[in-house]
Amino acid sequence: MKFIVRTSAFLLSTAVLIAVLLGFTYKLTQEPIAHKMTQTREDAMKEVLPHADVFMKIQVETPGNITGAYRGTESGRETGYVAEMAIEGYAGRVDLLVGISSVDAVVTGMRILKHSETPGLGALAVKESFYKQFDNRRLEPLTVVKVSPGDLDIDAITGATVTTRAITRAVNEAIEWYNGGGVQ
Repeated sequence: MKFIVRTSAFLLSTAVLIAVLLGFTYKLTQEPIAHKMTQTREDAMKEVLPHADVFMKIQVETPGNITGAYRGTESGRETGYVAEMAIEGYAGRVDLLVGISSVDAVVTGMRILKHSETPGLGALAVKESFYKQFDNRRLEPLTVVKVSPGDLDIDAITGATVTTRAITRAVNEAIEWYNGGGVQ
């Protein structure tokens, strides 16, 4: 009986100590992680809308998969918009940014902020060879193809067509939001 009580007390005290240490570690790393995420988002916004140096959050009336939107300006002059999107890929949620130039009327870029796609397949969407396909596209609906992409086609990632289609759908939704007057 004494053995069970001692063992239980030891296990309970170990569990409490570990819980306290985990809580302390979480509290200690929470702010740096949030700061890093903010910095990553800001850097990605500058990549998807390169002719902007200031981004101001704006209201989104018909959000759909749009979780946030920003107006980009350079020297006080509007250069475009960035739509922050959250979509469902093959293996889970994909957070991405889509830049749209109000000067040139093109998609200026797409970048993935966070994903849980399959390594070696859907995770290849973060590679430049994939995301550069969205640069300087006219503001018309894009389609996914598996062979010989044309002007409005996105070449699917081999073995990750679901991820490619989800990302392309998100870009199309951002285009529709911009063209449909969702911009304030």
